[in-house]
Amino acid sequence: MPVYKIIRIYQVPAKDQIEAGNRMMQAIALRVERDYHVMDYVKSPDDGLGKGTKVNLEAPKGWVSGFLEQLFGTASKKR
Repeated sequence: MPVYKIIRIYQVPAKDQIEAGNRMMQAIALRVERDYHVMDYVKSPDDGLGKGTKVNLEAPKGWVSGFLEQLFGTASKKR
């Protein structure tokens, strides 16, 4: 069975690597890491170094959100 790698990319503003790590740990503890999330990649075992496929791992909208968006014509904002 092949093993796939899922990579989440975050951008954290900081003056050094230690501060970035501390900010990310705080964001995870406070459950707001999505504020730093940029993109996701999936790598298959056949992909070479630096290769992968960009994917969207967001959960689909629920029926209520879709209904309200159609009713009021509001566009969902990207994070």
